[in-house]
Amino acid sequence: MFKEEKDICPKATRCPLFDGRLLSIPQAAESYKMLYCQAGREKYTVCKRYQTSERVGTCGKFVMPNSSLTVDEIIQKMREQGLIN
Repeated sequence: MFKEEKDICPKATRCPLFDGRLLSIPQAAESYKMLYCQAGREKYTVCKRYQTSERVGTCGKFVMPNSSLTVDEIIQKMREQGLIN
């Protein structure tokens, strides 16, 4: 099924989850893509990867769209890992 451009997360082209580099289980990656990346603005804007990237310009590979961590906790963890200043 073809998705309209407005339905797809604008960060998808740079996201390792979207392009299959983040998860080793293809079915899991496809599920996340359907639930978040390709489900329209109301869904991709609740993605923790999207929210974190909006705040600091990048996102750690440990972050999944439905992470239980808050964006502030994710950012702190990224600082601790030396991923951001």
